[in-house]
Amino acid sequence: MPEKLKTRKKLERWVVRRALAGALLLTRLFPLRSIGRLSRMMADLGYHLVSRNRKLALANLSLVYGRTKSPQEIREMAREVVRFGARCAFELMLYYGRGTLKDACKLVTEAEGLERLHEALRKKKGVIGLSAHLGNFVILGSKLTSLGYPCAAIMRQMRDEQLEQIFTEIRQEIRQVTFPKFPLSRSVRQSLRWLSEGKTLAIYIDQRSKSGALVDFLGLPTCTAAGAAFFALKSKAPVLPMFVIQRDDGYYKLIIGPEVEVIDTGNLKADSYTNTARFAKVVESYIRQYPTQWFWFDNRWKRLHKSRRSYPRGNAVSRERA
Repeated sequence: MPEKLKTRKKLERWVVRRALAGALLLTRLFPLRSIGRLSRMMADLGYHLVSRNRKLALANLSLVYGRTKSPQEIREMAREVVRFGARCAFELMLYYGRGTLKDACKLVTEAEGLERLHEALRKKKGVIGLSAHLGNFVILGSKLTSLGYPCAAIMRQMRDEQLEQIFTEIRQEIRQVTFPKFPLSRSVRQSLRWLSEGKTLAIYIDQRSKSGALVDFLGLPTCTAAGAAFFALKSKAPVLPMFVIQRDDGYYKLIIGPEVEVIDTGNLKADSYTNTARFAKVVESYIRQYPTQWFWFDNRWKRLHKSRRSYPRGNAVSRERA
């Protein structure tokens, strides 16, 4: 990695740490009812200050919506994405700063589809929760656990050790069981054991993967992690979509979708690809319903972004540069 890029990344991580520290201080001074206004104000400020993330979100949105939405609509979507992410972060920081993180899942006031989870668990194979960095994904597992359905999640460790420590503490406080993705062999053993005990394992398949299956996702060729398909084929556990989505009133709804059929012909390699493609389409359907609640800052389409020709003419990114 070039030295200039390393320096920029270090600076960005330092800014994020300082922003979290600032958010933690502000949440100690303001009540919960003011979080919406406060997070919106900070998000609008951050939208202009953190240019790399803003441009990446605009580029991703332009790739997906460039032919159906105007540059102005895409820029407004990017702002809403930042505002939503800021609100989720401020809510967690508020509970974290006051030592009441275990109460964060009280923000989820509605559950849809619990009967599907209950029925799937009766098969005694465990359940794979097919999910994404959509909505308030951080409290998905803790909400399910609080309802009597123990849920663990596979998490990729953050490169910034200080940030990873903060979020590890948050996950522990909200009783979110996590299995670090690396080392991979240990993660696989832990996950299969968890499923064999008849519990739920949440797997997020929407972030960039250097290896995996190249499938269609949001209308673009996307290398997608095949972990969910692998575990489904190995464990025979049923697969259910699971998300925590924000409602119009600011609170959240737990959504558990219909069971997704797993194709199992006995050919592990071919079936992994087929099921990963199917799972990606299921996740896509939820992202398209709630596009401003998805994490658009992941560089999922890095190869497409290498050429400016991947940006539609007159798109939001080019307007930002003008």
